[in-house]
Amino acid sequence: MNENLGNKYFIIFNKDEIIFNCLNDKNKISFAKKYNLKDKNLNNLYSELENFLSDNLIQIEKKLDNYIQKIYFIVNTNDTLSASLSISYNLKTETATPNKIGDLLKDLKYQFTKYNDDYKIIHMTISKSLVNKENISIFAKDMISKNFILEVKFECLKKQIVNVIQKSLSKYQISVEKFFVLDYLQELNQNYSENILCTANKVINGQIDNEVLLITKKLAKNSFFERFFSYFK
Repeated sequence: MNENLGNKYFIIFNKDEIIFNCLNDKNKISFAKKYNLKDKNLNNLYSELENFLSDNLIQIEKKLDNYIQKIYFIVNTNDTLSASLSISYNLKTETATPNKIGDLLKDLKYQFTKYNDDYKIIHMTISKSLVNKENISIFAKDMISKNFILEVKFECLKKQIVNVIQKSLSKYQISVEKFFVLDYLQELNQNYSENILCTANKVINGQIDNEVLLITKKLAKNSFFERFFSYFK
């Protein structure tokens, strides 16, 4: 059996350093490599990432005895955007079905991206679901309300940063499986009870109840908000 099969590879891009980590299938960091940025100007992100990859990638792959094909990328810069948006809907005698709530979520996402075209949504979380002014779980069944309010929070990165990172890694045949905003992960891990990579792994595995899993690939039988709808099956 391939010992590397359960490994996940992460790059954390901080304001003054780049850190590569290997998280094994036991949720332990089995390998780490740190690179101090020579130029901390965000405009030189591409060249700094290039320097890190060209100087370290072959050595890292030899140490891991594995070729890296996909990676998870955690970004910590000042160039992020955090914003909330809400929508109100009168259900009257209707039940708040998964399809109806899914439509509201898609509408919120559309409205946000319409006016923030320079940003890519990295995390989308349900921060409030009010039924008759009472905050209840979005997963409560058979909700009937005269006043249903849904509030969503978006954590975003500039598309320019995302594109630069993807372009740099693609030169080495590495794809970014998912981006993360470090501030969001730290918010999930407020008491610092676990390593930030373990928190990221929970996001990957769909263990954050109020996060909507954004799916960019077209799937034949699954809706855009796959994990959201699968809860009700």
